[in-house]
Amino acid sequence: MPEDLDFSGSEQSWFDLYHLHIDDLGVGNSSWKARKQHLDALFELAKCVREKLIAYPKNYQFWIEVDESDSREDAIYIHTPNPNEDNFPIRLGFDEGLEVKNNQLLRHLEEKDYLMEKKIMTDADGRVGITYFLYKKELGMGIEC
Repeated sequence: MPEDLDFSGSEQSWFDLYHLHIDDLGVGNSSWKARKQHLDALFELAKCVREKLIAYPKNYQFWIEVDESDSREDAIYIHTPNPNEDNFPIRLGFDEGLEVKNNQLLRHLEEKDYLMEKKIMTDADGRVGITYFLYKKELGMGIEC
């Protein structure tokens, strides 16, 4: 986890849709074994972030996004009231009845101790696909509509 993240609760301690990626090179796209290793590392990092957030004195939202087909997009998100924009809390509209293409990924995510929703998203390269949103109801404010 970056050392400069400020969880002190001071006036300068805020997150505007801050996110951490762990697979900027897309190595996890080469095989299921590589993807699983990167996902495991992502969830370990999320555990470290959760431990910091438990004592964070401000309102916040926390979730993990996992792209169905591109591990470069997988990330941990932290969001709080912030001076950049009046966009807290963020509300994400989820989609029902989506046809999952990567059942192995879905099964792996279902084993995690998180609630999970799905949404159709367009990535930075213009590709449309399913993104999974994983969160814990008891951690921060919800991301549900």
